[in-house]
Amino acid sequence: MCTIIVTIRSVLWAVMTIAGSLMILVSLFTNRWLIGGFQVPKNGRSVESTFNNVVDKFSDFAEGRKIDDKIAFGIFLDCVKPEGSLIFEGECIPNLEKLKEQMLSENDNDFPHAWKGGIACFSFGLAIMVFTVVLSLLTPCCRYCFCCSVFTFCGSVQMFSAVLFTLGLLSYPAGWGSRKVVDICGSSQPFYLGECQIGGAYWMAVAGTVCTALASSLTVFAYKSTKSHKTQYRRQDGDKFICVP
Repeated sequence: MCTIIVTIRSVLWAVMTIAGSLMILVSLFTNRWLIGGFQVPKNGRSVESTFNNVVDKFSDFAEGRKIDDKIAFGIFLDCVKPEGSLIFEGECIPNLEKLKEQMLSENDNDFPHAWKGGIACFSFGLAIMVFTVVLSLLTPCCRYCFCCSVFTFCGSVQMFSAVLFTLGLLSYPAGWGSRKVVDICGSSQPFYLGECQIGGAYWMAVAGTVCTALASSLTVFAYKSTKSHKTQYRRQDGDKFICVP
């Protein structure tokens, strides 16, 4: 039977890991990255986009949801709200078939190339974070892997995830010059938003990135806390469950 060691710093690291992962996950499936008002349609694409927004608002009205007075988009341009009550405001699930078509398209007007890279960075980084969440829940009993400490391994890959999330955050404003965004925000350009504003989901992704970086830093203190003198004394006394500050 393994020796279970729980410390305040190891728990704080696990909580920070879970918080960062959830923030990134929720932000990705929220259509609050970009918020703009009504723009007069100037071409066929604008008419289609306006029509889709009208249909979404009518669906909200029919299902008794609160109707937004703004046009909101997420990092997934074409997504739909799930049926029934929403788990969180702005919840939006991408259409996988259309997303695959957009990701494979070479036309920047269909889907900004910068956003494609951003989605890839967020997806890969989030997959790593989910893996470290599982490891953080196992560390009270399993603190070593084949090559090194689990804390050291998780700290390294979490910092890599923080870098990926940062690249994803930078790629989003880089795609503001796309025709899709111009149709919503008027005279928008890369890193200049025009008549729109950044939504709360983007700032949630920023907070998730900060939490990920903090979690990576906390692994050092979590590892040291499991090697403290109090912990070693308790292990020498034969304790199988050790809980120390």
